[in-house]
Amino acid sequence: MQTVDAVVIGGGVSGLAIANVLARQGKRVHLIERSKRLGGAVRTIHKEGFLCEAGPNSMLVKSEPVWDYLHELGLGERIVEANPVSNKRFLVKRGKVVPLPMSPMGGVTTPLYSVGEKFRLLQEPFIKPTSLEDESVTSFVSRRMGPAFLEYGISALVSGIFAGDPDRLSLRYAFPKVWNLEQNYGSLIGGALKLKRERKRQGVTPFKSRMISFRKGLQELVETLARGPNLTTELDTALESISRNADGKWFVQTSGDGVPVVFETEQLILATPLDAYQALPFDEDVKDRLATIEIPHHPPLSTLVLGFDRDQVEHPLDGFGVLFPRKEKRFCLGAIFSSTLFPGRAPEDKVALMCFIGGVQQPRNGELPTVSLVDQTLQDLRPLLGINGIPVFSHHTFWPRAIPQYDVGHGQFLHSLHNIESAFPGLHLRGNFRGGPGLNDCLEGALNFQWGRTSR
Repeated sequence: MQTVDAVVIGGGVSGLAIANVLARQGKRVHLIERSKRLGGAVRTIHKEGFLCEAGPNSMLVKSEPVWDYLHELGLGERIVEANPVSNKRFLVKRGKVVPLPMSPMGGVTTPLYSVGEKFRLLQEPFIKPTSLEDESVTSFVSRRMGPAFLEYGISALVSGIFAGDPDRLSLRYAFPKVWNLEQNYGSLIGGALKLKRERKRQGVTPFKSRMISFRKGLQELVETLARGPNLTTELDTALESISRNADGKWFVQTSGDGVPVVFETEQLILATPLDAYQALPFDEDVKDRLATIEIPHHPPLSTLVLGFDRDQVEHPLDGFGVLFPRKEKRFCLGAIFSSTLFPGRAPEDKVALMCFIGGVQQPRNGELPTVSLVDQTLQDLRPLLGINGIPVFSHHTFWPRAIPQYDVGHGQFLHSLHNIESAFPGLHLRGNFRGGPGLNDCLEGALNFQWGRTSR
């Protein structure tokens, strides 16, 4: 039997980050992963001179603690910040690629919205906040900003971040900062101005978000998190049993290389996908409680990286990418201009696009075979970006269960997790279904992990 301070089950970014943070605090941590690789949805492929991300394409660092943590890990010199031109974003409206306004003057002159729709937005500070406990993105945006800003703005962003449906997605849990602006200040526009004044008065400089990757892709983050002086990992490992004694200690038995090994610990962190819980060999009392969790919807999603000779694409690709609002009834959710965003994503004189297909509103599209995906994606992109001929490169990854949906009612789901953790002290249920789906959210959750306490 081996005694450790914590056992982490699941080697995706959430599990790796928690294991790494605890190990850096001097805790002895053992991580168990059933597959032959670490990283979960993060997977970088180097192929034919192209750098392809199979899952997340980049990481938006949203807080100073996460930025500092990356440097503490020794990744500071490996960080590649996004090309400044990526601040420019595009949207499709009536078959044309239109830049999203990035300034007040841009909001005045943009052809995305009519004069009446712009005046409707100016009413936002005078609209009363909701008394509801939760509200869909569609309801919130339509109520405060008007339907035009929903359909040709926010709904497309929802597809880009969650591959979700704004009619179902919870504003409170998917976009908590926006929810809190209304709750705390009564208005988005007024709240943002008041918050800015408060920070200035207090001498607080807000952290400026940074879009980043690493020289060899996001896989570098995974490889770095897996290293630690007090951290051991097991890959391709089956679990034989998970039990808990009367003193509250957990016992995790693995098969290892055919030789059973038992780990004794006080802290057991589950960082597997939610649908894997029922396959875990817990005692019946824990298994029965885990079975009561109503698992959020995880829609199917395909990522498709397409490479072209530079002269095959007429559009300058001078931005982050282009999103397709649902009203446009397009095949894709959107495309990121990968080779513009970061260097080294495509060979010299070539460009790369990363396309997203499927999600909550178009699940069948994401499930199509590669040949059909490439063909229909090209039908979408050719007239918009002026693409000629066929791609010189393609790489397709299918995720049958992609991003967890923070739909209305997500608060009840979080409450059920908290109740299970309270019933079994030392058990922690963690993942991108809690606290946000992005890489920054996973790292922030690890940094905020409270030893020996249940999560909120």
